Amino acid sequence: MTSFIKCTIRKKKLMRYEYTVTKEGGEAEIMKAMGWKKLVKSLLLKYEKFSGWCTYINKHGHVQVKAFKDGKETRR
Repeated sequence: MTSFIKCTIRKKKLMRYEYTVTKEGGEAEIMKAMGWKKLVKSLLLKYEKFSGWCTYINKHGHVQVKAFKDGKETRR
């Protein structure tokens, strides 16, 4: 009976990272996601032709900045 109770209780998953999304105009917004790919997917669903940058701190504690132009990630 106790194993059944353990299986029915689910852990509530919290978002792993907080990303600061800044548009070209300077408007900043905080979005939460479990990973980079999930953020990009939700960001492009929300803003189809997004231009700006996203900033976050990775699991090693380093600041990462990714830039977008017209809905595509730009490489430096």
